[in-house]
Amino acid sequence: MAESSSSDFRTLKILDHFRPIIVKTGADYDVLRLILRVKFQMDQRRVPMIMSSRAKNKESKEGNLYIRSLWLYMLMGLIMVPFIVWDTGQFMLQMGILFGVLMFMIMTSMISDFSSVLLDIRDRNIISTKPVNARTVGLARAIHAGVYLFLLTGSLTVAPLIAGLITHGIGFFLLFLLQIILISMLILVTTSLIYLFMMKFLDGEKLRDMINMVQIIMSVGIAIGYQFVIRSFDIFNVGVVFTPAWWQLLLPPLWYASAYDWFFAGGGGVWIYTLTALAVVVPVICLIIYVKLMPSFELYLEKMAHAGQTSSRRRGKWDRRVAKLFCRSIEEQACFRLSATMMRNEREFKLKVYPSLGLALVMPYIIWYTGLQSNTWMEFRQGAYVYSLYLMLILVITVVTMLKYSGQYKAAWILRAAPLANESVLYKGALKAFLYNMFLPLFLLNAIVFTWTFGLRILPDLAIILLTGTALIPASGKLMLQQLPFSRSFSVAQESEGWYVFIAIPVLALFWGIHVFFRSFSMGVWVYGAILILANVLLWTLVYRGKKQELNKVAML
Repeated sequence: MAESSSSDFRTLKILDHFRPIIVKTGADYDVLRLILRVKFQMDQRRVPMIMSSRAKNKESKEGNLYIRSLWLYMLMGLIMVPFIVWDTGQFMLQMGILFGVLMFMIMTSMISDFSSVLLDIRDRNIISTKPVNARTVGLARAIHAGVYLFLLTGSLTVAPLIAGLITHGIGFFLLFLLQIILISMLILVTTSLIYLFMMKFLDGEKLRDMINMVQIIMSVGIAIGYQFVIRSFDIFNVGVVFTPAWWQLLLPPLWYASAYDWFFAGGGGVWIYTLTALAVVVPVICLIIYVKLMPSFELYLEKMAHAGQTSSRRRGKWDRRVAKLFCRSIEEQACFRLSATMMRNEREFKLKVYPSLGLALVMPYIIWYTGLQSNTWMEFRQGAYVYSLYLMLILVITVVTMLKYSGQYKAAWILRAAPLANESVLYKGALKAFLYNMFLPLFLLNAIVFTWTFGLRILPDLAIILLTGTALIPASGKLMLQQLPFSRSFSVAQESEGWYVFIAIPVLALFWGIHVFFRSFSMGVWVYGAILILANVLLWTLVYRGKKQELNKVAML
């Protein structure tokens, strides 16, 4: 989307070729183009370099950071290349797995990064006062989100596309490209229709809470759903056989994989034809429905501007009691309560973070599902699947990384202006609020299920995993929370944070290995527990010691 010399965007020039189609939807193309140009211009805005050098945490490169982060998605797309070059003779299997992984990545990004674009109401005060019909505004909103979604999808699939062109030829390449477009359209439109359905029946704060709940359900659903793709095949010593079943009609990855079995593997039959037809028909039908209901989407979106005022007095008293228990100084207690309120009430923070909570909650049970396929229930209960709870600790890395972002980040100047002798209370208060609000409730919920499944014998192991998680919070905060909590815009959250999750996996594997090592001794688990208790005390006490507040400087956020 680089800007040309004529002050026009390449994306808009491409869009001009689709003007007749857009006009037929009832939208005013000239107005739509103007709205999109302003949105893209806002995305691309720059601050002079002389100002960006004054502080590394200023929002000086907001517009292009998403574009600059696409190389990371290109690297992530390399994991799909083996499924393209994999010579199994079973396109249904390898492409089904590939599309399952691809749709998981796209849908996760759609929920976490683009929902706020679809539900953005900040421009209504300007556009609603002008003679612009709702269909034009809605289509501009969808195209705006769709452009970035296509950029993300293109970045993820550039390596598989090249591999497919080299390995299978131009026909494979063109079919894959068409299906990428259909998949992006399906995900964008179905997500919008789900939000539309909710907005029809809910309003205010209930609507916002329900949207977060649906995002969590969708995140969990796509994490579990692609597990069923591999269950569609029976693996024998002589090869792989696709086994048709009615529930496969609900698996979009198999819709798109069936076309390859038809065109490149000589497959056929009513089942393959039906799945292939669904790959085209469902996105088109959803798009037609969305265009028809677009004015209603804009009408219902107004409800987002009217958040219900819920009473928080009782919650505030409870927060004060918990803050006194968790925090020593009055300043740290105040930071704890502020952070707890931000985590519960700020809509953009919840849109970004809450879906990852749902994933963290169910990730251990995905391992369970695999274990139950090859073991009886009694064998499973006696196994070492309690260690799968370490997967939940990815939540620590994910959320701590996001604690520095906020939709109201410009208000963070008050944190610098506050007369604090030591700004470490800001960090410790935010980390303890995360521990109290998010980590402990989810961990205890999983601990109850694990204890019921594996028995009381795993209680020492649960304590070890809990202590590991509580020690990771200040350690990861020191490494990743370099800016003040809630002081940066979410628009820069794409820059480099994804690496932390990849780094977290081997770190958690190391902690699992240490746990297993100490578990092999008679009293080893108790020794390891004592070590972790000492580590928690030292980390929570010393990690932010001496981080003095510079009272004579107020951050220009």
